[in-house]
Amino acid sequence: MKPVYTTIPVELCRYALINRKSNHLLVFIYLKHIANGHISHDTSLYQEWAIDLRLNKKTIRNCINWLIKNKWITVNGKKQSLKIIGYAKLFKKLKFQSLSAVRYEPDDFLGFTDFCCAAVIIYYIQKKRFIDKKRRSGSKMGDSNMNRNSYPKGYSELPVSYLAKCLGVSNSTANNYKKRTEKAGFITVKRQFYTLINNDGEKITRNNYYVHQYQNKEIAGRYRQGRKYLKIVAPDLIQIGFSTMRKHFKLREKI
Repeated sequence: MKPVYTTIPVELCRYALINRKSNHLLVFIYLKHIANGHISHDTSLYQEWAIDLRLNKKTIRNCINWLIKNKWITVNGKKQSLKIIGYAKLFKKLKFQSLSAVRYEPDDFLGFTDFCCAAVIIYYIQKKRFIDKKRRSGSKMGDSNMNRNSYPKGYSELPVSYLAKCLGVSNSTANNYKKRTEKAGFITVKRQFYTLINNDGEKITRNNYYVHQYQNKEIAGRYRQGRKYLKIVAPDLIQIGFSTMRKHFKLREKI
């Protein structure tokens, strides 16, 4: 099989994650890669595809059936072939908005779900960074809390709650996406803890742990008892391993 090189719309990765269709997208990408728009609809090929993708034959069959049912690929009965639709048609069908894409060129097809997690997380890091920069430039006074100079070089902040809201998933699901991405080596994560201070600028001792938990129930789970002082967990800082690309696939391509 020829080396894999393609670009994938970020929103397609997002769709696959939140709808639990990573294998279906992988099969779709694979068929686009090995075919020139069309491929023989021969079920005897399923085993070969399964070996290439490190999936079982039943999974391949289920994915193909789903792709046909949802018209990501269409069947030509006369020619006994499958037509794999272009990104442009899929973009319109799923009502995507962003043209951002990611380059996909793995040594093998293992870890595709992790790649999708990484693509989505890195996209939203870059999007948040752009929004924050625009907000700062539009503010005459500025905001010290958004000062990027306080972050280590190359790192950005991405609260799990922000990611969850963007994806329309729970905080725990968003956090699982982040953990998978970190474990796969696509991002580097630095944990952040800040010592709490009172209105007089004095550090709050750990003896006030339960008082603060009771008074601030919404963030009670973020409090930590240090050796001497009370601390709070801040959003992790993340360093990304690759970037998304803008307008890397054409909406007017032939489909």
